[in-house]
Amino acid sequence: MTILKRIMVVFGLALLVSACAGLRQGDNAPAWAAHVSYDGRYLDILELREWPDRETGTKLMLRAESKAMTTVRISFRVLWYRADGQPVTTVLGKWQERTIEPGQTVEIVQSGPGPEAVDYRFEIAEK
Repeated sequence: MTILKRIMVVFGLALLVSACAGLRQGDNAPAWAAHVSYDGRYLDILELREWPDRETGTKLMLRAESKAMTTVRISFRVLWYRADGQPVTTVLGKWQERTIEPGQTVEIVQSGPGPEAVDYRFEIAEK
């Protein structure tokens, strides 16, 4: 499959997931809600961007700002999925930790495990 076809498949799946998420979460759901699992109270998710990468298939950048009055510790991971919905087994799905100061904006950049990963779920948990 050529790179252009892969990009079209990823884009098509992203549109489909976004449309389905919009039906579940309502019209007021932020654009990132279809790909981010976070039910904490100390972070404000500002942005989630994705772009194709020749080596890893996809790169992600999540930007968030702390709303907490004290230092917050979070854990995060990205789960990757094939076009058929099956998870891609990878060490990239391990939990990582980050400490965020009050009012600090952080960017978390993650790379896909390869071109077979066409969808993802960013999970964030407060510690």
